[in-house]
Amino acid sequence: MERSLTRGGRGLFVALFCAAIFFTQAAPSFADDKGEPAPMYIPSEGADDTPKQPPNEVFLDADEISYSEKTGLATAEGNVKVRNKEVRLFAPYAEYDADTNIVDAYSDHRENVVIMSGGDRFTGKHLKYNMETRRGVLTQVSGKSEAMYMQGGTVRLMPIEDAVKLGIVRAPRKKKKQSESEDVAEWLGVTSTTCDFTNPHYRLVSKKVVVYPGKRTVIKKPKFYIGKTLIMAYPFDYIANSKRNRDALMPIIRYSSNKGMGFGIKGPIDMGDIGELDVAGLYWSKGIWEARFNYNYEIMDSLSLFASAKHLYNEDTDDTLWRPAWGLLYEKNGWLARLWWAERDLVGNEIEPDVSVDYDVWRKPEFYLHTPWFKDGVSGGQFRIFGILGKYSDNFSKDGEWTDRLAYGAEYQGQPKWSLWIFKPFYGARYTRYDYYDKDRTQDVTNAWFGFSYKIGDFSLASTYYRRWADGGSPMLWDNYSDSESFSQSISFPLPLGASWEKWNFAVSGNYDLQADKISSVRYALTYDKHCITWQIWYRDNKSDEKNKTEFGLTFYINAYPEYKLEFGSDSNESVKEDF
Repeated sequence: MERSLTRGGRGLFVALFCAAIFFTQAAPSFADDKGEPAPMYIPSEGADDTPKQPPNEVFLDADEISYSEKTGLATAEGNVKVRNKEVRLFAPYAEYDADTNIVDAYSDHRENVVIMSGGDRFTGKHLKYNMETRRGVLTQVSGKSEAMYMQGGTVRLMPIEDAVKLGIVRAPRKKKKQSESEDVAEWLGVTSTTCDFTNPHYRLVSKKVVVYPGKRTVIKKPKFYIGKTLIMAYPFDYIANSKRNRDALMPIIRYSSNKGMGFGIKGPIDMGDIGELDVAGLYWSKGIWEARFNYNYEIMDSLSLFASAKHLYNEDTDDTLWRPAWGLLYEKNGWLARLWWAERDLVGNEIEPDVSVDYDVWRKPEFYLHTPWFKDGVSGGQFRIFGILGKYSDNFSKDGEWTDRLAYGAEYQGQPKWSLWIFKPFYGARYTRYDYYDKDRTQDVTNAWFGFSYKIGDFSLASTYYRRWADGGSPMLWDNYSDSESFSQSISFPLPLGASWEKWNFAVSGNYDLQADKISSVRYALTYDKHCITWQIWYRDNKSDEKNKTEFGLTFYINAYPEYKLEFGSDSNESVKEDF
């Protein structure tokens, strides 16, 4: 029997949508608030009320400063500091020409020249820089941009307008609100790494790097080394750090009992001001290939257009299909709204602890909205509300049966600062109401968990209880949930091996299915943290799923980017979906 949306569900969803519009417009934006007073304007004599900005003054400070009125040259020695509203530089010795606004800064045997602009810092031996035009050259450079350490070569500093004229960068697209002029740094002959060792374990070597201070760093077609061994040459320009980019340059090595050994590469491609593209390719020894293309374009502040195409293998149906998706994403002040379409989106449903089934899901379309996290000062936790409205099918083609669904609910999580003796608690819950109003069915799903982390000597432990209650059911398979109850325990301890800057650790974790009254999985891991990089050898015995009886692997990641892992041996298709 067909019926309309329930009044409560429709009312809550409308309230969420209205609240999102109100708060995103009313809430202040802190992106441009640097905590500085507004600039002072002094009207010129006899002019109208149109304010004029004072000139960009240069301030010079040092242990000793001498000035020649005849030449207009100021000589500064000892703890030299030169600054204006755009840049700051430090040196043991500098000469400043007041007529040309040029600074010549020199290092000595103890200190280097340092220039800071837009949140980035460059260090070198000699700097010649025009404080007015913001153009200069720094030699024998080292520096840091986000988590990247860079060294070697020469840096040319200039405004973005000059960089466009010289062909170093593309002209930025014009925006309604014109921002201040940006600076660009062109770095020639540079090595990039996240390791601060003299001989880093990992590095990217490139002939040229372009730095947009405080925003992103583009490494031109870098070569990827681990130690002194060349791993690969990346064929595109690599974005080392970006606000929108969520990927990192990395080779891919995988193993699957169904697909064999897999080798590939992933990373972002710089497309200038027309957007960003993340790509990945993976070929398996059993003749299966997988690929991914993610595109993002910022239409306006906080609003982006996205599109993706994934060629992924489904182990449960034994097929490899293209899975496109596209839509709009709005993020501001913790609010998130997404309107998107998807075909054959690969979605997993955990039917029991450590056992999941993948489904091909169509969305036509789905609108998703969640509020920011609101702090709960009493319990030390935080909560938010969400709503989802969409039309779905979990068939192989869009010609199958479609189901309209409204989902809404709230989630809570907490990890208070207080503890009970040695026990530090953590807990959380999520409630979702599903209303399949064209099928006259509903489903209520509540997930809850709580646990404690604690230390006994050098041993670190964590105990977690998880429970899921499902009432009602879905006319589809991919979101039809059942009751589940499990308990997990982990223990880890350091091993007395290696140098002072090396760390060895051994860990064991297990999951117990309380409903089936059996151990569902056990995992063992040996971790080696070599200051800048981490290696982990692991073995997992999945006792619940006969297809994945045992798993083993080797994981490597750079400590500055622990979320981006190179893995050998993951026998779970879920990790490929998330990471690949």
